[in-house]
Amino acid sequence: MGKVIVADENQGRRTLLASTLEREGFDVTRAGTLRQAEGTALAVMPEVVLLDGEWKSGDAIDAAQRLMGDPEFAFKCRIVLLSRSTTPDFMLVAAKAGIHEVIGKPVDMKVLIDQLWKHSRKQFVPPPADVTLETGGGSFDVAVMAGGGGWALPMLKGLVGPDRINESFINEILVQMGEEGMEVDLDLEATDLSNLLRVALNRLVQSSEGGDAQGPSFEDLKKKKSLGDLNEQSSPMSVGGMESILEQQAANIANEVEAKMDSILDEVPDQIALLPDDDLERIDPQVLRMTRLTTEMVHELMWDLGRPGAVADTTLMTRIEDATEMLGDVLSSLPEQEEE
Repeated sequence: MGKVIVADENQGRRTLLASTLEREGFDVTRAGTLRQAEGTALAVMPEVVLLDGEWKSGDAIDAAQRLMGDPEFAFKCRIVLLSRSTTPDFMLVAAKAGIHEVIGKPVDMKVLIDQLWKHSRKQFVPPPADVTLETGGGSFDVAVMAGGGGWALPMLKGLVGPDRINESFINEILVQMGEEGMEVDLDLEATDLSNLLRVALNRLVQSSEGGDAQGPSFEDLKKKKSLGDLNEQSSPMSVGGMESILEQQAANIANEVEAKMDSILDEVPDQIALLPDDDLERIDPQVLRMTRLTTEMVHELMWDLGRPGAVADTTLMTRIEDATEMLGDVLSSLPEQEEE
């Protein structure tokens, strides 16, 4: 279950969004102010902090920058921003602040939920823009590129974490090595343990690749009489080791992304027929103003009806959510009123 903090100063919008995510299986904590969101995030260390982009009482970019300044938070958590602005300049500012993804409004809930699960599982998601971020220690730079291989570090850490390499896993390796005819000395020296872990790590990477990864297999290793003989391998990392496998994974994903981007960029937009001025119908400004006012009132009503417990019928609740999103789209498309 992914832990998510939903931070939005609009109570109705915050409640509706949090309730939707809870129904999708997320463990949601609500925050009505940026200060509350920051304090809760540093205390809870959730997988994702979901920030609304527009605040009357603060700046979401500044809040994200402060959160990413904490080394533990930067290592464990991700920030997703919901924003009406998705211009290249804004995306660059967001990326420099450490925000992992910017999703434009109006929000497609299916896309949002899919992306939140990716972030919760620490899967690779392209950053808002290509930037170079300095780490908190200031000792080295980490290049964050949509087509680069820097994203591989979280995956590697997931493979070699204590939940994967534990006593049970090592015992399983020892048993399998014994079945392969290798002599196993329980009083392992430092070099023997190093070789044992190398075998285990390569096996993990092979399993993550579906068995296609190259590297020292147990069939090759069983020719050795003991673990100490494994030192005769000259450069295990250069011959199908973890480094080459991760580099190949990065290259494959980069090629896949490039191919998909080429197909998107090659798309030809549909022809749009513009009506001549004689065929255009004039709308009375008073009618337009009344349309906006009515839509705003109904939109607020939908938010109130969407609060948890207000409507018990699940089907009706879904219709309310759809209507709220459609009304939001209408409001965003209507021209702004000019102040008199």
